[in-house]
Amino acid sequence: MQFRVLALLLATTTALTPIAVGAQAIFTTAPQEQLFHLKVDRPRSAISGLQPIIPARFAAREASRIAAVEPPVASTRSPPTAPAPQPAAVAPVASRPAVAGAMLRHLTNNIQGYRLAGEIGSSEWPIYVTEAQASRRLQFRIGYLAAVSVMPEASALTLTINDQTIGDTQIRAVQEVETIVFDIPPGVMRPGFNSVRIATSQRHRVDCSLEATYELWTQIDPTETGLVLPEDDAGVTSISDLGALPPDEQGALPIRAVLGVNAKSFEIERMLRAAQAISLAGRFEQPVVDAGPAASGRYGVNLFVGPASELVGRIDLSRVGPIDEPRAFVLPAAPGRRVSIVVTGATSAQVDEAIRRLSVSSAPKGSPQGLRASAAFPGYRLDGGRKVKLRDLGVASEEFTGHLYRAAFNIVMPPDFYAADYGNALLRLAGGYAAGLDSNAQIVVKVDERTAVSLNLLKAAGDVFRDNPLPLPLGFLKPGLNRIEIEAHVPTRQDADCDPLASMRAAKRFLFLDETEIELPPIARIARMPDLAVTATGGFPYAGAKGRPKLYMPSLDTDAVGAAATIVAHFAVAAGRPIDFEIVDAPPGEGQGPTLAVAPLDSFDAALLQRLDMPADTLREAWGPNLTADRRKASEKRLSPLEIAARNRFVLQRNFPMACYAPRNMLDKTITAQAGGAAAAPAPAPGGEPERVDFAPVGSVRRNMERGEGEQDLLEAWRDDLRREGRWGYGVVERLRVAGVWSAARVADAAQWLRAGFEAEAADQVATQQASLAMSQSILGDTAKDVWTVVTAPNAATLAEASACLVDPRVSRRVQGQLAMLDMKDAKMVATPAESARFIVTRPLSFGNLRLIAAGWMSLHPGVYVGLSILIAALFAASTLWLTRNIGRSSR
Repeated sequence: MQFRVLALLLATTTALTPIAVGAQAIFTTAPQEQLFHLKVDRPRSAISGLQPIIPARFAAREASRIAAVEPPVASTRSPPTAPAPQPAAVAPVASRPAVAGAMLRHLTNNIQGYRLAGEIGSSEWPIYVTEAQASRRLQFRIGYLAAVSVMPEASALTLTINDQTIGDTQIRAVQEVETIVFDIPPGVMRPGFNSVRIATSQRHRVDCSLEATYELWTQIDPTETGLVLPEDDAGVTSISDLGALPPDEQGALPIRAVLGVNAKSFEIERMLRAAQAISLAGRFEQPVVDAGPAASGRYGVNLFVGPASELVGRIDLSRVGPIDEPRAFVLPAAPGRRVSIVVTGATSAQVDEAIRRLSVSSAPKGSPQGLRASAAFPGYRLDGGRKVKLRDLGVASEEFTGHLYRAAFNIVMPPDFYAADYGNALLRLAGGYAAGLDSNAQIVVKVDERTAVSLNLLKAAGDVFRDNPLPLPLGFLKPGLNRIEIEAHVPTRQDADCDPLASMRAAKRFLFLDETEIELPPIARIARMPDLAVTATGGFPYAGAKGRPKLYMPSLDTDAVGAAATIVAHFAVAAGRPIDFEIVDAPPGEGQGPTLAVAPLDSFDAALLQRLDMPADTLREAWGPNLTADRRKASEKRLSPLEIAARNRFVLQRNFPMACYAPRNMLDKTITAQAGGAAAAPAPAPGGEPERVDFAPVGSVRRNMERGEGEQDLLEAWRDDLRREGRWGYGVVERLRVAGVWSAARVADAAQWLRAGFEAEAADQVATQQASLAMSQSILGDTAKDVWTVVTAPNAATLAEASACLVDPRVSRRVQGQLAMLDMKDAKMVATPAESARFIVTRPLSFGNLRLIAAGWMSLHPGVYVGLSILIAALFAASTLWLTRNIGRSSR
């Protein structure tokens, strides 16, 4: 006990000086630099000039963060399929061939963000490389910051490309962002899409409880992470390689639409279609479009659309020869200009044909693992009556030695999926657990952070299973994007003793196999509107609409056009297909098509907003002087170096979307914390060349296994381990089934819903005052053609900036209900549920579909169901009484 108290006090000190206490040392006696990995002055030989460029909207990173610092080089491993090379001698970085210059190809943003939390975490990205890039010497750089509770000796960060482990390193960056570079062996990356996975295995410094695992996190710094390309890399040179366009430091793809002066509606429509095609081609989850003159910089793309004669003055086309047919081509970056995509022709008809060709998606290319990752973007599209193995969703097999195992994946349900408790999806688990677990051991499955089902792990002798079905009520899923998390709570009685060093040699507790699959039963297909969630994460009803959906823009202000293009591109990404919007400057009539309206609040007619149930008067009162203010974007205002440093640290510590604001009071707190920490921080170690790291991850062991026989061998190995402990009963594998779904978790959900109802009025008032953007949806008729979605903000500048925050995947997945308010300072959505949703028929109502719809409706209206049951029972009793009185012989 004295040891644990002493260790806790030592871990909470500012300096966190590593010490050894007897035989049970919490930290090694390594130098302080090894524990904290502070930035020191080192020669920049291997990657000279590799300096991240922060977008203008976020200012530049402070000078000390981008100073010439040589990142350490991680240990690398040869691909498993290649012959094992002879161990190479450890050499200083300076002796390796230097790269004359380099640029960083950042990772795209996703709904997980860049945080790997808990004892085990991983995130996978599809990253596209051209044929020329795949043939060159490549490296991958990772910048990260970890929680102070992470114990470096028992924690590791691993890079895997196309299911081949490239290298790993200790997690020790608890005060400053540490960067580390991995050499990618030749032949690992292939032309096209490749799978890039960053995984962590983490253990707590002093606490062995299950609750302490929630304190563990490693935050990937997107500004310091990505594929390292030589400075002379040609980049994208062909339309077929649009996936290789470089996203910016926040993982968004900036698209600058270079329009003519006083652009007409049809010109903007062409730009919208081309921007959607670019976003879909590269699997970019966060396209951000703005309008203006051609932009400079390394990241993003300039987009030129129009007849060649009209593009004169905007771009020089003399080098491409005469244009007398539909053409779409790439112009490489030049001084003062990004890489540019030109979609043109001799006539307007040829321009439209060139856009059509650009929008027609060709078969994606890449490695099998990369194609798998790209197919799961932004989630795997799953329909009723289908099943899919989790290996196809990017989940890997794992042998786990910690307390809380986690795995997660994303699925996209059809937009007309009727979510209700009329059936269960089955999660067929494959894996096992070891003997000696605590009585509280269980598997928990969550859907969008709500507990859907749990399974107690009751066998003291442990168990292995290949098909252990867990029922997930369909009512927990929703149309559009869903995130499903599998947790295994596997504590043991020995955890109470809490020897932190024991985590470095802990025995395996849980086995998860990627042959686990999810199976959907037949589902009811009918849409319900209004529902902003299915629009934000599925593009409904605009994607697949009969006829052209309408984009109502009362003002073609440059900022408003950029905001509308950003939102339209996001809808196309969510739907997985381009949407051909028609821009109108007058409100369309009933039945003319589903309408998206994007404009500042004062540009809308008050009567129209009242008809659409938008609280315009409340918004005007809350937004006040900002309605007519010509204010520039707040992110373009000058920040001091200390404020920039504080914002960067705030973004990393909170996993905060970079496109949104950081609250000023939070920046002040971060500045104060950094100032205090700097005073107590140990002095940097003397400069010198970094050594190669040769560190094998402990705790969680990931194995490269062949499909089928490899997994069967692993299952048999676990069975043998359990048998060797003298256990019995393995001839019959007992399947534990969950009898019902009305658990304490669902009761808690109901209580939370009731409480939210009581506090709704006060919350709505506060949300309106703090909102930067409002999004509402209404249906004015009985069909999808009568759906209106309105997006508005106090003014055009705020509308453009808030739209960039809205389409961050971590923000857009929170959009729901009939009215949603975006608070950019907290990156939060406050939603008001729809009071009376209407059914929209999307397909012929067959008998089977009607039966499922009726069952679902009854499950959502239990009072009606009970009333009908009582009525039917009463009728049956009355008919039985009548029959018994009138049938048979009379007793008289």
